[in-house]
Amino acid sequence: MHAEMTKRVNASAEDIWAAFNDWGGIWRFQPWVVRSPLLSQNNEGVGAKRRCEFVDKTSIVETITKIEDGRAIHMTLSETPKPMKGGKSVIRLSPSGNGTDVIVEMDIEIGMGPLGAIMGNLMMKPMMKKRVSLMLESLEHHLKTGGKIDSKGIKHSSPSAAGAVPA
Repeated sequence: MHAEMTKRVNASAEDIWAAFNDWGGIWRFQPWVVRSPLLSQNNEGVGAKRRCEFVDKTSIVETITKIEDGRAIHMTLSETPKPMKGGKSVIRLSPSGNGTDVIVEMDIEIGMGPLGAIMGNLMMKPMMKKRVSLMLESLEHHLKTGGKIDSKGIKHSSPSAAGAVPA
């Protein structure tokens, strides 16, 4: 299943890059992530690995496979909850006027044969687009205020107030 989303974030590409490049720090702004402990020695660059622990008690492992400095982070997705079997994702930044277009591309492998393919396109793709949109809205909120938007769309003054905890 392929999904691609673009959203204009009212922040500089440098600030957005710094947030995404802090590999263990996604818990600070990703609405569904409560913790993101590092599984590697490095917090940035190729080989950096984290486990994103979600509010629903599932998790996923993300590993950086390629960096285009200041422009894109490529990653693999593993140890995913069912029906996902794994995948790849790229986050690209494109400065545009007073903000930055953030493009998120995902190629997700869905199990369960033809039923999984149908579920992926009918249910998972729209859900993922909605979640990425809220993540980018929360990122913008975080860069402006230091706060976080939770998975219900409620704005909080800090990540911990939204239920997130440092790794």
